Amino acid sequence: MKFPKLLLFLLFTSSFAFAQPDTLKVKKERKKVEFGPNKTHYVHAYFNFLFATPPEEGNDADIFYGKTHSISYGVRYRFKIADFFAVGAGLNYTYYAWHFKQTENKKIPTSALYDKEKLKINTLGADVFIRFKIGKNKKSSVGNYIDAGAYADWDYYDSRQFTNFVNNTNSDGYSTYTGINSKLNYLNKINYGAELRLGYGKIVLFGKYRLSDMFTPDYKQLVSNTELPRLMIGLEIGLHK
Repeated sequence: MKFPKLLLFLLFTSSFAFAQPDTLKVKKERKKVEFGPNKTHYVHAYFNFLFATPPEEGNDADIFYGKTHSISYGVRYRFKIADFFAVGAGLNYTYYAWHFKQTENKKIPTSALYDKEKLKINTLGADVFIRFKIGKNKKSSVGNYIDAGAYADWDYYDSRQFTNFVNNTNSDGYSTYTGINSKLNYLNKINYGAELRLGYGKIVLFGKYRLSDMFTPDYKQLVSNTELPRLMIGLEIGLHK
């Protein structure tokens, strides 16, 4: 009698097990990573063109405003936390060109006078920022936004270029002499500061303010405390899809 009872018990338990809902089956679901202008993650390239703005600190250097500029090209990543708020970071290459007027009181970068003189600085940089999205922009998937952040630049190659136009007595014209000094030991290799961007789609009004000094403490003590302008303002173009 034990065998029939055991058989009935096995049939009952097996039928009950097959009747369980699918929720007992564990299924692994992969969460889809979203990339795009309105998605959680977004990466895009950009370039900007900024101009130095007055004033400089001190009287021992006078630059040509309108000619002194920087050009940057980089890549920026943005992580959206909410519809109105995001954080991000970027990497870039930046070229700075500082054009100096040749005046009698000039001490920076040297006291020697030339027909033309400029500092050329090549940097690799990084920045971090927070973003607040404002309003709506039906013409752009990126929208309107304000970025506030901080940046740092590493000067990996710099030079001073100076030019003189020499009267050539053997002809009716002038000869041009250009000299270049590189690996300047009076420039700080790391510079940092704050930045602010106001974006309308692909067009961005961009400003950056250098908090660090360009020149080394020894140079400032021996030559001059004058600092070149800290604020640069210009436009940035986002290379969005």
